[in-house]
Amino acid sequence: MNQTLRRSALAATALLPFATPAVAEPMDHQPAACADHTPHETRMVKVAPGVELEVVDWGGSGRAMVLLTGLGDNAHVYDHFAYQFTDHFRVIGITRRGFLPSSQPRHGYDVPTRAADDIAVLDALGIRKAVFVGHSLAGSELSELGQRYAARVDKLVYLDAADLSERFLPSRREPPGAESLFTEAVLKSLQDYQAASARYLALREPDPSVCLNVRFDADGAIVDSTSPQRVADRLLAGVAGSANPPTNWARIRAPRLGIFAPFTLRDRQSWYWYLSRAEQAQFDKAWPEIAAWFRRTVRKFARGNEANTHTLPGAPHYVYINNEAEVVRWMRKFLGIPPRG
Repeated sequence: MNQTLRRSALAATALLPFATPAVAEPMDHQPAACADHTPHETRMVKVAPGVELEVVDWGGSGRAMVLLTGLGDNAHVYDHFAYQFTDHFRVIGITRRGFLPSSQPRHGYDVPTRAADDIAVLDALGIRKAVFVGHSLAGSELSELGQRYAARVDKLVYLDAADLSERFLPSRREPPGAESLFTEAVLKSLQDYQAASARYLALREPDPSVCLNVRFDADGAIVDSTSPQRVADRLLAGVAGSANPPTNWARIRAPRLGIFAPFTLRDRQSWYWYLSRAEQAQFDKAWPEIAAWFRRTVRKFARGNEANTHTLPGAPHYVYINNEAEVVRWMRKFLGIPPRG
């Protein structure tokens, strides 16, 4: 995977590279805003020799709902969203291997292993069957679960979790990403970083979720990521090309809901407007082919499943944060929750 492709993929999923070497341990010097006061319980679950995953339990009762994250995120990214469903479900989230506080082994980032990790969590919690909800990169896990572990899957919900098998082709030109915009000036504090993230990526995650992903120095500046670069590289390699063939939707028997934010030719990525004119010109050349890929991918998902395929053209990638009302309405209907429930 070449550097241009890797950087673009990371920026598109909000995992940003930091050039400054780490000078502090992950939990050192964290600002007060990092404290997580959301009502939940956390535990570590062993899923393989030497590998433990963080499981966040937001409570609730009834059937189980499992929230799976996109690249670079931990389960705390759902600290607010989870409570949309605790009135009808027991809602838990899994921080996949490679991202703190879960283990960061050198192996196991392929799709089959990631899906097996999720099933191991269900086994440890005594959960026979669950609704699985996944964002972004988690789409490959959802499809693997639906095909290989059908008896454990109640329903599947894809939150802008497109089939990425054909997204990052070596022959495809990638547009400039947002990584160059995250300078020292916007990394000088958690608040400045969150403002820049909202400005450039249309994203403001819960502070505790961000804090698990970055290291701070004694002055509160963000100096590094807490996840090794090899983790993102291997995760991305695991969803592309021959490592992850296109999803065979006919093999997935569980009902599936897809909520997508397709790229449009009019609506560029949020960071586009802050790029130089030369970078914008490069972006404009690359964007039409990528937008066309997204349209084709959504059409494949919708074939025979139109009633459960919804689009938010041009919306930001984190649809469950930026378009929470629409996402929750579609999900609750799909899950059979009464309108006034």
